[in-house]
Amino acid sequence: MEDILIPKERRDAVVLIGVDRGENVEFIKVYAVSEEKAKQTLEEFFSARGLFPGDYRLVSRGSEEVGERKAITTKSEASLSASLARLGLRLLSNGVLYLEGVERIYQFTLVSESLYRRITTEKEGDVKEEPIPEFEPLDVLSLGVDVLVENLRGIEVAELLPPNAVLLKEPPLEEVYELLETERDFPVVVETKDAGRYSSLDFPAVVRLPPLTVEEFAAELSERLGFVVEPERFLDYPPERLNLKNVDALAGLVKALMAQKRFSPEEALSLAVRLNLGGP
Repeated sequence: MEDILIPKERRDAVVLIGVDRGENVEFIKVYAVSEEKAKQTLEEFFSARGLFPGDYRLVSRGSEEVGERKAITTKSEASLSASLARLGLRLLSNGVLYLEGVERIYQFTLVSESLYRRITTEKEGDVKEEPIPEFEPLDVLSLGVDVLVENLRGIEVAELLPPNAVLLKEPPLEEVYELLETERDFPVVVETKDAGRYSSLDFPAVVRLPPLTVEEFAAELSERLGFVVEPERFLDYPPERLNLKNVDALAGLVKALMAQKRFSPEEALSLAVRLNLGGP
């Protein structure tokens, strides 16, 4: 049953959780191929983590169409991750749920009683204020305006652009200046790791995406490898290495060492981390 806590590739159900700094589970979301499987997975998760169902409140349940999604991961649930981050919670999962051949999925969403009280109390305190529409920084990419993106997180910016947008990665300053001064019917999005290079230019919007934390980096790597990777391994990593692209690169290196050199997961991971940092 403890297998449910191990991040790995899954075909029937996945559990997404929001944890606070003390690693307390404050949020739970289960996606499954059926309602019965969702219930079973939730029960197994409660048992494996030693949690009590009575400490949580069901806030949402039901089925939804898969649509264009090919898998459910912490990366694909960017909006959920952002919402939890605003509550001081970190999104984790027990792997990747692949959706090939699946048309509808069922979900349960639960929050702890303490988080529920906190949310409802905050809402009651904000009754007199004008409602503020939810808007994530990356949502600006869909508005059709020129944007400068300092992407230290390593997300795929191209996947978030409207069809007619032009994406330039680390372009020369002069080229960007000329484009911004030219009349055109398309927005320009400049992706860089150093927004300061373009500080002399007047972009309507500047989006800064910070590096992953070591906890986020370890969680993403665990998800790709199918076994738990401790965040402590990356305490010495420079910020520029803590990004999603390096997660993919490191995961590929670990898998290659395991497949071609027959290293154990621990041996492959230890060597891959050293090689990834340029060590002996």
